[in-house]
Amino acid sequence: MENLLFQLAVFVVLFSVGFAFGRYNERKHLAELEVNEVRLAYITTDNQRMLTTDQLGQLVSSNVVISHDYFKFVLASIQNFFGGRLYSYESILERARREAVVRLKLQAEKAGATHIMGLRLSTTEMGMQGSMVEVFAYGTAIGVSQAHD
Repeated sequence: MENLLFQLAVFVVLFSVGFAFGRYNERKHLAELEVNEVRLAYITTDNQRMLTTDQLGQLVSSNVVISHDYFKFVLASIQNFFGGRLYSYESILERARREAVVRLKLQAEKAGATHIMGLRLSTTEMGMQGSMVEVFAYGTAIGVSQAHD
């Protein structure tokens, strides 16, 4: 009986520590994303595929893989049992999508571009029981004078 109580106490402590670090890391990542999104706001995006004859572009791409913390896994497992939206996974997908677009804009910035045309996002579930998500972003980086011709 003492051993069971000890194991339960260890689980609760580790679960709480994991929850605290997971929330801290998520908040830190969201704050970093917001700073980068504001800084890179001058690089616009759209999903048009067609380029006019004078537009020259360069393919830019990025990808990010984000895993969930153990707390979100447990919460999602409980929500999955009862059905409905998995809010804890939605936040992971949102962070991954935003990070992929920020990285894409950084690639465009390095190429001297101010616009990304034909933006596409692809999402893949990875790991055991969907413990990770990959978002791949790609598009054509073009300059501002070319974007408004």
